[in-house]
Amino acid sequence: MNAAASSELTCPIAPVAASSRLLGIVGPGGRVVFTPGGPRVTRGLRAALEDGRPLETRFRFHGPCAESACGHWRDEGVCAAIEPGEPVQDPPECGIRPTCRWWRQFGPRACGACPGVVSVSGAEPPVGSLR
Repeated sequence: MNAAASSELTCPIAPVAASSRLLGIVGPGGRVVFTPGGPRVTRGLRAALEDGRPLETRFRFHGPCAESACGHWRDEGVCAAIEPGEPVQDPPECGIRPTCRWWRQFGPRACGACPGVVSVSGAEPPVGSLR
């Protein structure tokens, strides 16, 4: 699906951290509205977004895939954060597809599930996942 090495893959539901970037905003009904080319998380951006609620419940971030250091990682070498959805004929522009871990594993089926996934914790399945 793409030529990115496993260690170069991007997690589409990374926790907010200095190495992460904004991927999207959780819109009405819990669907993510993607922000291709979203800004890197800085102290200033984080302060501007803070309102007492966890940022990951209102925004989606992407960052380097942590692989075995992630609670969603399985021994088979795959991320189990989502069950793929129906294949999407015209996937939404998201900005990370060439390096996306989920795209690498599931192709267009990842895009069928991705907009409905909102993280609540790095160790638990994200809201919207089927796992």
